[in-house]
Amino acid sequence: MRAVLVEPNPLIADALGRQLGMGKIRYDRQDWAGLEELLRDQGADGLGYDAIVLGSVDDPARCVAALRAHQVGAAILCLLDRRCVATTVELLHAGADDVLVKPVVSAEVRARIEVARRRSRGLLSNAVRVGQLTVFLDGRDPEVAGERLRLSQREHAILGVLAAHHRRVVSKEHIYDEVYGLSGADPLDKVIDVYICKLRKKIAEATGGARYIETVYGRGYKFEAPPEHEDPAPAQPARRVPPGYAGFGRGVGEARLAV
Repeated sequence: MRAVLVEPNPLIADALGRQLGMGKIRYDRQDWAGLEELLRDQGADGLGYDAIVLGSVDDPARCVAALRAHQVGAAILCLLDRRCVATTVELLHAGADDVLVKPVVSAEVRARIEVARRRSRGLLSNAVRVGQLTVFLDGRDPEVAGERLRLSQREHAILGVLAAHHRRVVSKEHIYDEVYGLSGADPLDKVIDVYICKLRKKIAEATGGARYIETVYGRGYKFEAPPEHEDPAPAQPARRVPPGYAGFGRGVGEARLAV
């Protein structure tokens, strides 16, 4: 997971950066002017961040609105110095995904970013059903036609990344970032390919030879049900978020937590 931290106070930025690092979130530090320049040069699609963490910036609601006006799809997490319901409401209406009060802890920051990302992909539950497979995003082993499919920790993590983006191509670099993050692991160049092969074999054995993971050469991998396993109705990750839903149901974490 990659984030950009926008916090002008160097001491606060260091403390927040430590929490992001403890949460295995790779991050870059930018001031607001620097982030605006990145947007102008690279566009929203070129940023490559999963989350934008806004700290003590001037007029944060304007900043959030500007990001959404640029079609930035990353999760936007705003950090307040003190609890203020009016400011929280203003930020959420401007397009923020969540609001926290400083100081924060790593586990909550990561969890709230992950929830915002699931919501942005239209995933309103922790289960993704594709063909005969049900992949759980909460740590449980997947199921094939109701039967548990035992996977290793890495296999489970990789399948979870693919399932969260099912029917879309996921690059090997993105899988690396999601699975290994800042864990200190030093994976070999072909390690993702090896785990993909293991996943294919296990899924094929459990589904009568079906191939759920395709290689898109030069781009990455795609997880989807083969034609013979497609449901008549659309697959379920996945009730889509209805229009107008975005302003409702967002958790607002305002409990004061120790750094």
